[in-house]
Amino acid sequence: MSAQTVPNQGGFQVLTSPGPAAIAVVRAWGPAAAEFAARHLRLRVARTPEEWGRGEVLRAELVDAGGAPLDDVLLSVHSPAPALDLHVHLHGNPWLVRRCTEMLRGGGLQSQAVEGKPLWPAADILEAEAWTLLPQMQTLRGARWLLGQAGRLRVALAELLDEPAGETAQSACAEIAARRAIVDWFARPLRVALVGPPNAGKSTLANALADRCVSVVSPVPGTTRDWVEVPGEVAGFPVLWLDTAGWRDTDDTLERAGVERTRRLIHEADALVIVLDATEQPGRGLAALLSECAAREAACVALNKADLGEPDSAVLSALPATWRTRAVSVSALARNGLEALGEVLLASLGRTAAVLDLPAAYTPRQAALLGEAGRMVDPGIRRAHLRQVLDVGESAAAS
Repeated sequence: MSAQTVPNQGGFQVLTSPGPAAIAVVRAWGPAAAEFAARHLRLRVARTPEEWGRGEVLRAELVDAGGAPLDDVLLSVHSPAPALDLHVHLHGNPWLVRRCTEMLRGGGLQSQAVEGKPLWPAADILEAEAWTLLPQMQTLRGARWLLGQAGRLRVALAELLDEPAGETAQSACAEIAARRAIVDWFARPLRVALVGPPNAGKSTLANALADRCVSVVSPVPGTTRDWVEVPGEVAGFPVLWLDTAGWRDTDDTLERAGVERTRRLIHEADALVIVLDATEQPGRGLAALLSECAAREAACVALNKADLGEPDSAVLSALPATWRTRAVSVSALARNGLEALGEVLLASLGRTAAVLDLPAAYTPRQAALLGEAGRMVDPGIRRAHLRQVLDVGESAAAS
């Protein structure tokens, strides 16, 4: 018997409505809730769930299975352990809520959440699940992808039900399940760090990409001493541009602290865009930056200030070979080359139109059943899992 089917372990509910919000509240209760809390909730002052009292409000960090922090949360204790009844108050990003519920489900808690009524009458469960997820899509392109995906998945499942026994059907099921990550492309902004030496034009580029003035722009090196989040959109994908402090050696205490934050973002961001002044000879700062980024691939290199002339050949020569193929000439000031920058960024991350046209699971339920189907050698058992994705029972299929 799997952890998800163990009786009397407890359950969970998402108490707030779906879609982006400032705060979301997830309730968890039962013995497994205490195990979840011990594994995934790290208090500022270490105390076990057995030490929490009714009515307490605690500050904690939500962490994943590897201990990596996901969010700062508040915990309100409504009943003490072992029959713990706990409310987790987290930021309302749909991705965070989904990660939290996935960890609860993986810890043996049964979902008691009401998924919500469809916004419009639905033809089947695939369409109903798409309607339910619709408020989480942060762009129009995401909404269109989701609404079209119900039809793509329905066609793919029908073909797989007719597929004879063989590895082809198994791999197809696994691939469709693996594409569930695509829904996060539209539900969670891509965090892109703009990294480069001082005065390379990172803040000007961030403002140009967001199409509004958010970051302070100045010719004085070291103006940006902390990273600034600039929301934007690239070809229909939500993006959070992270304008970072200029990378260089400095004796200024505040500026050095900004460089340390940049170092952290280099390793934490979803993608890197290296911003360089293409009109200047590369200095020692670029070599140090390349060394820091050695463990990561730059998604794009923005050769900025193209309005001042052709890029210096020495700048390109200083880059790793794979980075040169992702170099784009831009002028942040004149707002030229921004579309090409976005295209290179998305292509390097595999976010292409061809991928979006493929059938993909878009809920944990669909991905779990398709993943199981991909592991089934017996075609009859595999088809049974596929019918469950379509919510078609064995008895109905037999008739």
